[in-house]
Amino acid sequence: MIAFFDTSVHVDLLAGRLSLEDALQAAGGGPVRLSPVVASELLRGATGPAVARVEELVKRLAPIEPPSWRRCWIDAGRLLPRVLPHHEELGLTRLQNDALLALTARHTGTLFLTADGHFETLRAHVPFALKLLRS
Repeated sequence: MIAFFDTSVHVDLLAGRLSLEDALQAAGGGPVRLSPVVASELLRGATGPAVARVEELVKRLAPIEPPSWRRCWIDAGRLLPRVLPHHEELGLTRLQNDALLALTARHTGTLFLTADGHFETLRAHVPFALKLLRS
């Protein structure tokens, strides 16, 4: 099965808190792709020597994209108020990105690996393949 990692997993990999071997094993040994949403988050947060490492990651990993970004954006707009009615107070941008990642996993049939437990809340409303990694 194709898999992709959340930003939290890539950050743990870059920081040395998670080994690449362990992450790939958790992904089931199949191919790993990179979501453009995660690439954007990583590029936005990288500083110093991490910038070059993130740029190399973005260049090396094939992207994973849902068949329709338009549908995912619209579904995310419908999903957030239903799942988290007070989502504006929690930080819409982060939650919107997380909804897009969950919808990407659903629409592509891929496994999504993350260290963030709040994806279980999203999965209760949008079924998708999820594996939680604890660092």
